Amino acid sequence: MNPPLMRDPHMRSPNTLSGAATACLALFALLLMATPAAAQDGKTLYAQKTCNTCHGPNGDQPLAPNYPKLKGQNADYMIAQLKAFKSGERKGALAPIMAPMSMTVSDQESEKIAKWLATGK
Repeated sequence: MNPPLMRDPHMRSPNTLSGAATACLALFALLLMATPAAAQDGKTLYAQKTCNTCHGPNGDQPLAPNYPKLKGQNADYMIAQLKAFKSGERKGALAPIMAPMSMTVSDQESEKIAKWLATGK
């Protein structure tokens, strides 16, 4: 017969969280609740969808010379191009990169991003 397991009296039970862990969970919950509201502006969406990786933090400093500057472009044009990448209608050298990226952006999100890039608002 095995001896009973001795439990360290200083150890918390697995069902008890420390104050720091509770605070972290609370902060995480707040961030989750705040995400939809924060995602309402185009600038935030631009970063969340990682557009800034190739087009620069404000859409005016592309990573490569053949990547377009987006800042100041016409919003309707940008929306149409994203839709064309998404549908496969737009072909070309950047299509293999942009087609999968465009799939992560909803129509509503692309409108907000395009408006921000076109107007700064």
